[in-house]
Amino acid sequence: MRQRRRHFGRRNPRGLLSRIHYAFRERQIYLRSEGEVQFITLRPWVQVAAIFAFTAGLFWVAFATVNIAFKDQVLALKERNQYRARLEYEDRITDMRTIIDKLNRRLLLDQKAYLARVDEVRSEQDKLVDRHEQLADFFRSGWLPARAGTKSDEEPQKQGSLTPRGTIVGETLLMQADATASPRASDKYTREFTTTEEALQPLQDLRTYMAQMEVGEAGLIEDATGFMADGNARLAEVYRRLEINASKVAATSSYTPDAVGGPFIAATAADLGSQMLADKVAGLSTELDTWQTLKFQATRLPLFRPMGPEYKTSSTFGLRQDPFRRRPAMHAGIDFRAQTGSPVQVTAAGKVVKAGRNAGYGKMVEVLHDNGVATRYAHLSIISVRTGQKVEPGDTIGRVGSTGRSTGPHLHYETRVGGRAIDPVKFWKARDVFQEITR
Repeated sequence: MRQRRRHFGRRNPRGLLSRIHYAFRERQIYLRSEGEVQFITLRPWVQVAAIFAFTAGLFWVAFATVNIAFKDQVLALKERNQYRARLEYEDRITDMRTIIDKLNRRLLLDQKAYLARVDEVRSEQDKLVDRHEQLADFFRSGWLPARAGTKSDEEPQKQGSLTPRGTIVGETLLMQADATASPRASDKYTREFTTTEEALQPLQDLRTYMAQMEVGEAGLIEDATGFMADGNARLAEVYRRLEINASKVAATSSYTPDAVGGPFIAATAADLGSQMLADKVAGLSTELDTWQTLKFQATRLPLFRPMGPEYKTSSTFGLRQDPFRRRPAMHAGIDFRAQTGSPVQVTAAGKVVKAGRNAGYGKMVEVLHDNGVATRYAHLSIISVRTGQKVEPGDTIGRVGSTGRSTGPHLHYETRVGGRAIDPVKFWKARDVFQEITR
């Protein structure tokens, strides 16, 4: 009984692993031949491999059988799927071609609008060319002086006149304008754009055109700056002859234009188009400011006679024989012969710093002008101003007399720069040069 229960327990194992192990337990196959008994042991892995090989072969046979039996149906199904996919692909290609055609038509319209806009900008540039041509004509009219070193520059410098300088500049600018002239973009670019480079080419042409215009503008500004520099140099030379430092005059002057104002907003490269033009305009502005200042300060110099042309000079500036001691002496002014009571006029705007008797000058008026320039009016019979009074050119400051160290009625007139006596004739000659230069 015990042996049977034990055998029954091995035939009914519990658990999955136990069942698998039991199913593929080691087996033996006995072979009996001619009275001899032999056996073959089948181990568990051999059993598993045999079952796996049998199953694979069974599946392969089944697959081959089905494939042979339903080959035509499978091929037909594949062909139908391929045909359906090809139709869908062709439909997608058709739709894409339709979209591309619409885009091409839209791009063609955009290209026309784009080229029309380019033409508008080009028209604005053509207006600039016209304006530059007018400027070139202005230069041709002889506004600018001849360039330094030319033959035409030598004689006018001596005579204090102006000669043409801008002809070359104007012609160059016009040549540049002609060279940059090209057909309208809408006429030139008639073929549809196919690349980015073709679409950007009209803009590149405009940039080239504008760059050439900028060069022309820079040339005009350079010549204008050169003109102002030449004028400033000539004004400075006149000041030098009067023993006045023009640079100091320009730096210390309080000159401001009349009836202008507003907050200061410095011009930038964005306002003028480029940093190069901004720098050149700044240079021109500096020269122009110096020009206006020197020209204004020239009007503050004693450039006129204190008496009319009908009054002749009786003694000039420089060495002469002293009328009292009969010895050589320095005469620091000019004497005007006139009747007692003849009016004496101040020769420039200024402030009276002396008005009264002054030793050998007798009754004298001294007026201080700008830039350290002073004028003296001596031997007066009557003084019509007082110390501290401001006077303007042409104001009567007194009457001719014979007070002080004098041999008869006359006006003794002096001009002084920094306390040093300067021949008044230099100022009168400078007046004509100033007027010629600033005309």
